[in-house]
Amino acid sequence: MQRKKITVIGSGALGTSLANVLKDSNDKNEILIYGIDEKELDDLKNGKNSKYFPEINFHCFDVSNNLKEAVNQADYLVLALPSIAIESVISEIVNNVKSPTLIINGCKGFFPNTTKPLHEEISNRAKSNSNIRGVVTLSGPSFASEIIKKSLTSIAAIGYNIEHLVEIQELFKTNYFKLYCQTDVVGAEIGGIYKNILAIGAGMLTQLGYKINTLAVYLTRGMKELSTFNKFMGGKDKTIYGLTGLGDLILTATDVNSRNFTFGMNFIKNEKDTKNITLEGLTALKVVEDIRAKNNLSLPIEEALYNVIYKNNSVEEEIKKLWNRDWQKEE
Repeated sequence: MQRKKITVIGSGALGTSLANVLKDSNDKNEILIYGIDEKELDDLKNGKNSKYFPEINFHCFDVSNNLKEAVNQADYLVLALPSIAIESVISEIVNNVKSPTLIINGCKGFFPNTTKPLHEEISNRAKSNSNIRGVVTLSGPSFASEIIKKSLTSIAAIGYNIEHLVEIQELFKTNYFKLYCQTDVVGAEIGGIYKNILAIGAGMLTQLGYKINTLAVYLTRGMKELSTFNKFMGGKDKTIYGLTGLGDLILTATDVNSRNFTFGMNFIKNEKDTKNITLEGLTALKVVEDIRAKNNLSLPIEEALYNVIYKNNSVEEEIKKLWNRDWQKEE
């Protein structure tokens, strides 16, 4: 396989784990990791990331804290950073890419200060630079902490250009990491967005002491809401039952490794500090509530979570309201 020059933008858990997959796929790949945390960069040069994976050693990487230099001459740019940082990074990429490059987006959520999913807006902004060949988004059930341990993991490569998807599928191919191609970009992104909202509620219920019966009905009805919102946004219904929908929901809404699930638990314990963590679910909740209210959509779980988190309504009262809704057909 031909050697590729790949820049991973983001030195955190996701960036580190994806860089390792790329190196495991082809040890000839020339991989550079860009970041702003000098301690993380020093670690990565020595095959470590003490902050996120203190007990694991892996490949040694070239590193940089200069974004302009990092994007120069790369065949692929992998975005592995919080969505809040995307806007400035994309501007830097668009202004500085000088050779044919394919962007691989590993971030989920809405583009900052918009109601547009990330893939859509990144693609729109990338069009102003003809050297950017396109955008492929990665999404699906995957914790970075599991990827770095080489647990069997399958997610989706999402985009409209099937040739690009197959290209990225091959780029990341290892004996433990597998990509499926998905051309329903809207449906895949909505799944990745809405599951974070539902994960917060699952964490709340778990901390309140509710058991599997309750969680099962909660997640099932949550999937119904995901279907409603996905249809409104223009996604295909079958997509939500794949890796980027149901698969990602199972992962994110059932495990303490999920930041959103853990936030829900901590919210009930009155431990609501989010200054040092990225909570895509909170951002998504605000945007989805705005869309729901303006279009009179029936999203009772999402609305209840918004009322609890942003209006300080009683959790118990919102649960009671959900449970006492009129009986209806399951459809």
